[in-house]
Parts: sequence; structure tokens; C-alpha cells
Amino acid sequence: MSLFDKETFRELAVQTSDEELNFINNCLILIPHPDDESLACAGFIAKLVEKGVHFKIILTTDGSRSHPNSKKFPAEKLTDLRKKELKQVIALLGLETDVLKCYDCLDSAMPARGEPGFDELVAILANDLKSFKPDLILVPYELDPHRDHRATWQLLMSALEKGTITRPIIWEYPIWLYENAAKSDLPHLKPDELRFVDVSSYSKLKQSCIEAHVSQTTKMIDDDPNGFILSSEMIANFTTGKEYFMERKKINPNATLSEDYFESLYTNSDDPWNFEKSEYERKKYEASLAAIPKLLYINALEIGCSIGIFTSLLGVYCKSLTAIDISKTALEKAKLRSLNSPHIKFKLGGIPGDFPNENFDLIVMSEVGYYLSMEDLLVTRNLIENQLNSDGILLLVHWTHFVVDYPISGDDVHECLKQSTLTHLEGSRSDDYRIDVFQKK
Repeated sequence: MSLFDKETFRELAVQTSDEELNFINNCLILIPHPDDESLACAGFIAKLVEKGVHFKIILTTDGSRSHPNSKKFPAEKLTDLRKKELKQVIALLGLETDVLKCYDCLDSAMPARGEPGFDELVAILANDLKSFKPDLILVPYELDPHRDHRATWQLLMSALEKGTITRPIIWEYPIWLYENAAKSDLPHLKPDELRFVDVSSYSKLKQSCIEAHVSQTTKMIDDDPNGFILSSEMIANFTTGKEYFMERKKINPNATLSEDYFESLYTNSDDPWNFEKSEYERKKYEASLAAIPKLLYINALEIGCSIGIFTSLLGVYCKSLTAIDISKTALEKAKLRSLNSPHIKFKLGGIPGDFPNENFDLIVMSEVGYYLSMEDLLVTRNLIENQLNSDGILLLVHWTHFVVDYPISGDDVHECLKQSTLTHLEGSRSDDYRIDVFQKK
């Protein structure tokens, strides 16, 4: 018996209007098994089809294990049947079958994070994400009680972090949460994290999509008494005229990261990003210093100094350097590192609220901007424009891969500053980060 209170869950949902869907040009749907798409989002797909949205549907398993003891439908034949059913649904929804891509993992044994085969799947999905560039991704809920559903969620998160795409919105849909949830599976949602889409006008179409999965909704496969079948009670969870999706802040952050976030990191590790020993960081520091004009900067600012490793390198080029960081723990370590450099001053605080009220010849923002909401980044951009001296230099350096915790991407930061009044002097990009240098003319 499920411990999931679906009635209370549904009462928390806020309706998403058609106008709120206008941001969607490309929608990616990840389904562990044929029929998940019909249950979770067939009405939503139909609505978006009418809006002219482009789709990619990725089926992560082969669907071969629903009737493991059937002689009439051994695994290979069942796989073909279920893909045929899925393609029929895709056609019913008004889509071409080429929107479908199959990863063909073994049903009920899809590799999860840390298991053999998982990294290979991550590389494939990362490439598909890069090619398709989705604005919205639908994926099973993180703790939906089926191993393939959880593995599919893990696959998406890992592939996003491997890639360099602009952050998409991620909606999670429940399937087996309705029927099989244990206490540890339950979502603890904050206000406005649950939404529904009214799909009542597509109810007949949705019912047709569900019924198209004949192998799962009837006794067509009659030689496996223990074979799977969708019960009428299970189907009823998805035929209310509303489709429910979770837009959790955990994977859709839109607020500037808090002081507590960073204090927690530094409490658990003296060097959470391995700044001291990382060869990657050493090379990035060298590239960063090489990008700025070699002058003696009278007054410089480093935004987000962390434990002060780059601070000490940057200080060589500065008569006075102010290093600011939001973490008290990190700042204390940075101060100890620069005890013999009295021209380096340290300030506890976060931007934009604690941006120093001074003018600077050089401002460095390295691996910091993506911690900000876009609103706070725009405020920071204005502060940089105002407080950089004439002919002053701005150095930006940021990791360009997706990080689930960060409100925006490194590319978002750099493109935002490219829209400032500053002059772009030069830029470069490695496989993992980009550097841009600006000057106030």
C-alpha cells in the first residue's frame, strides 16, 4: 500500500496557464518504459503540439520484462511490440515517429549511477542534449519507486552536468509514487513547486493513447499469469483531466545561493573544489593571469576569493587588492595564506549587497557569477560598470558545464556581461571553462 496521499498532493498544485508555456520551443521527454508518456503527459504533449513545439522522446529501456514468462512473446518480440505501441501513440499525438530515440537498456535493470554502462549512457544523452537544446525536460520523479525511473532521473542529472547547454526547466512526473511509495520516497514540496496542466479537452485522446498500449492494458499476452498489467485503479490516477508535474527548486534553482550553502561546503572540506592540488585549477589560474594586461593595478577587486589561492597570485600585479567572499570560514583561510601581503585586504560579504563602495582599476570575477540569480547578476553588472575606473579591466572566468545547484550557467554570466557598456577585448574557451576580458572605455 502506498503511503502517498495523492489527494493532498493534488490540492497543493497550482495551475500552469497556456501563456506560461510560451517559453517552450523544444521539449525533451524521458520515459523509462512505453506507456509512461501516455500516463504522465499525453494531454500536455497534445497541447504543446498545437503550439508548434518541437519534441524529442527518449525511451531508456527496452520494455522487455513486463511478461518475463511468456512463450508467445519472448523478450525480443515483446520489445518490438511495445515499441510499435509507442509509435502508435506518437502518431496519435500528431508527431512523426522520428522524434523517438531508444537507448535499449534492459528493462528493470537499467544502469544507475555507479553501475557498469551508466557512464556510456551519460555520454550519449549529453550529446543528445547538446544537439536538441531543450527548453523543458520531462523526467520521472527522482524517487519514483521503480529502479528504471530513478536511474533515468540520475542519467539526466549526470548528462546535464557533463554538457554545456543553457539551463532548461525540469519537470518531474510521478508514476509509481501513486501506488508503491514508501515513506522515504515522498516528495516534501515547497509552495509553488507542484503544478498542473488542464488537459481535460484532450481526455479522449489521452484515453486512446493509454489503450494503444494493448500489451500493458489487456490480457492480450495470456500465457504469463504473473505478467504485468495496468489496473483500472492505476490508470485512474492519470485520467482526472489534469496532469501533474513537480518543478522543484532543488533542480530548478532561481535564487542567489546563500551564505549557509557555502559555509556548509567549507565546514565539510577545507578545500571543497581542490584548488590547492588540482592541475586543472593551476592551468586555469595561469590562463587567467595571462589574459589580463600586465600592469601594476593601483586598486583591484577579486569577487569570491574562496581560500585565497588565486588571490595570492593576483596580488603580485596589484598595489592594493580587496578580496571578498561570502564564507567566513573560507575568508579566514585566505587571510592566513596572505599574512605576508599587507596590500591584500579581505572583506566578508556577498554580492551584490556587499559590493565595496570604491573604484577599481581591475575587477576579477572567477567562478562566482553563476551563484547569482539573473536579477542579482544584472545588479552586479551595473555596479561593475559604475565602479570600474576609466580604462579599467574586468576579467571573467567561469566553468561552462551545467551544475544542478547553480541558478544560471557560466555562459549566461559571460553573455550577460557582453551586453554591458564595457568593451570586449578578448575571449577564449577550453573544454570546461571560458575567459573573457573587458575594458571600460
